[in-house]
Amino acid sequence: MIEIFKGSYMEAMNIKNLLENNGISVFTANEYMSNIQPWSVSAGGNGAAILKVLEENLAKSKKIIDACNEGEYDFNV
Repeated sequence: MIEIFKGSYMEAMNIKNLLENNGISVFTANEYMSNIQPWSVSAGGNGAAILKVLEENLAKSKKIIDACNEGEYDFNV
């Protein structure tokens, strides 16, 4: 599995839902600790939640995340 996203718990859950709604399986590392005590998982609590996808889904995942970050993703699909 390859790391595709690192951020706060809320950001990670939004990205995870977006990817899963597009048929991509996502693994969440530090899911509970990043919500309860993010500073225990990473320095200063920054980037505590990590999302990972299978290598075969990497390109599609990046495309979806980039489109979302640029405001070009159609959430009605």
